[in-house]
Amino acid sequence: MEVDKMTCERILKVMQLKDITKEAVIISEDATYQEALDMMLNNHTNTLLVTGEDGVLVGEVSVSDLFDGMIPVTEDGDAAMEHFLDEEHFKEALHAAKDTPVFEFMSGDFHAITPDDDLVEVAAAAIAYGRARMPVVDHDNRPIGIVSRQGLKQILGKYLHQK
Repeated sequence: MEVDKMTCERILKVMQLKDITKEAVIISEDATYQEALDMMLNNHTNTLLVTGEDGVLVGEVSVSDLFDGMIPVTEDGDAAMEHFLDEEHFKEALHAAKDTPVFEFMSGDFHAITPDDDLVEVAAAAIAYGRARMPVVDHDNRPIGIVSRQGLKQILGKYLHQK
């Protein structure tokens, strides 16, 4: 079903943060690499929000973090490339990483937003922090959702199509 331009403009005009927030897929910082990968595959997501034992957001795991988790911390990108010259070396590195705790390869440089933030604040934070997705947390810093790349594109569309 094709949506006409006027209908699209009406939808975008009334859009709120809750309309573009996806449910968070949450993993413990103590979970393993394998659990993180399986959770991403099973939930069809590219980002996991990581919590400490108190349920507070401490980081996130993206697909690029999974790749980083395969590289020994003592090596840089060029040396890592040599590890992956063939399928056998790639599999060995992957199997070596499978029990690594999430806290060792997660990204801790995130900027969370709250449900009280308006769409312009969300877009401004995404720009300021160079983020393609934004975790949404409650007032106790517990993850409740995520604004994905699709949600951020919808914010752009909302304001581009307004007169």
